[in-house]
Amino acid sequence: MRFGNFPMNSIVLNLWIALAWAAIMAVVAPYWGLKGRISWTTRMMVVAVIVLLAVSCAWYDGHWKWRFDIYLGIWSVIAYVDWKEQIIPNRWVLATIVWGLVSTPWTYWLIGQNALMALSLFLFYLGVYAISRGGLGLGDVKFGAALGLVLGWPQGLMASVIGLWTAGIYALVLLVAFRRSRSEPIALGPFLVLGGFAGLLGVLH
Repeated sequence: MRFGNFPMNSIVLNLWIALAWAAIMAVVAPYWGLKGRISWTTRMMVVAVIVLLAVSCAWYDGHWKWRFDIYLGIWSVIAYVDWKEQIIPNRWVLATIVWGLVSTPWTYWLIGQNALMALSLFLFYLGVYAISRGGLGLGDVKFGAALGLVLGWPQGLMASVIGLWTAGIYALVLLVAFRRSRSEPIALGPFLVLGGFAGLLGVLH
């Protein structure tokens, strides 16, 4: 029996893993990196986003792997924290890297390719950080490199392009439609996460 592009038993497995990981992320909410107390309403909202994303991706793409659900959980928290505080905590960048190293079926060729992608993106974002004089946060620099490491070529580049383009469109809308000042910063993390989601689907093909 199939559901969408996935066998039903795989959908059920994916759902249970997503629920379990989302529950863990809700429990560790005090360590997300936010300054204030996190309500259970907010936690349940993030849980719902993680589960819906995981099931939607599995239904959309028959090659979806359960290990990608862990990225969905980590990156959903990154997007929320950066949106609220405009900071990407090192713990979640490290979690991305560690899970990538542990869960990816590495080959020598893949290690070299992904490491080169990570280094290239790190140098690119570091250059933007230097030129913008802090307009781009160091958290964005490190997270961009982490995406390059776990996604590799060309998905890591695709994630950055999508993230930067959508952030630019969002900033333009704020500037033109809402008269927002150019000096007001916006959080890049949620847009890099969006690119990361697209990159995960790209890895499967």
